[in-house]
Amino acid sequence: MAALLGRDRAQWLVVVALVAACNGVAAPVLIALERKGWLGALFDTGGVNPIFWFTGLVAAGIAFEPGAEERLDRWDLMVAGLVLALAFLPIVSAGSAGVLLAGAWLLIRSAAGSRARRAAIVLLALTTSLVWGHFFLMFLGDRIVMLDGRFVAWLAGTSAEGNLVANVGGPGRILIAYGCSSLHNITMAIQFWVAMTQLLRIPMSPKVILLGLAAVVGNVLVNGLRLATIAHNPDRFDYWHTGGGGTIFAWAAVFTVAAIVMAGCNALAPRRL
Repeated sequence: MAALLGRDRAQWLVVVALVAACNGVAAPVLIALERKGWLGALFDTGGVNPIFWFTGLVAAGIAFEPGAEERLDRWDLMVAGLVLALAFLPIVSAGSAGVLLAGAWLLIRSAAGSRARRAAIVLLALTTSLVWGHFFLMFLGDRIVMLDGRFVAWLAGTSAEGNLVANVGGPGRILIAYGCSSLHNITMAIQFWVAMTQLLRIPMSPKVILLGLAAVVGNVLVNGLRLATIAHNPDRFDYWHTGGGGTIFAWAAVFTVAAIVMAGCNALAPRRL
């Protein structure tokens, strides 16, 4: 492995960070394997949104781009060793902390526009779901799902009380739990937006920020439509929540953010895609 990587600091730190990221998503991967077997888990992308895996691949791709080698120093080695140690601790949050540490270290100690800086920004985008999404739900979760409830009720043409949305044309209500919050779609949109803009070397500008906001709005809308569909079809709750219908909306969210970001990048990139 050492011969393959050489002594390039960006490559080493990104590789150990991605190992740590696998620790951070170990729980859903193991659950998918237990419930669906190897083949089913593979088609389900390990119970983890495929954009997460794509973002990790982009970080690696940037780190291994051709260019002058930035050699490891002893501080880089210490950080890489610590990240690797965190990656193998049997604690989910330890791996997530490792990704944050590697991304922050590379960001602070790398020149603007360099491979290392761009890869660091992509690693930090991974922490939106590994770290920051959990903190937002911990401290603002109730407010977020209440806003989701109002939005879904508006889409479905019904009423909401907090995070409880009345079913359409029948008794009962659906509960919007933290796991169904639009926050998950927001982190997915941010990850793809950051990955593509860094991969294509698109500098930050008001137009790029608007592109990111458009991706977020598009994905929040997809999640809202999924929940509104459940409100219209409460008798098929399982199908639209975790069954085939849920899978359709999950991939619709992926394609929505990809279409919005790719269209925007095609217009904003220095060279057309």
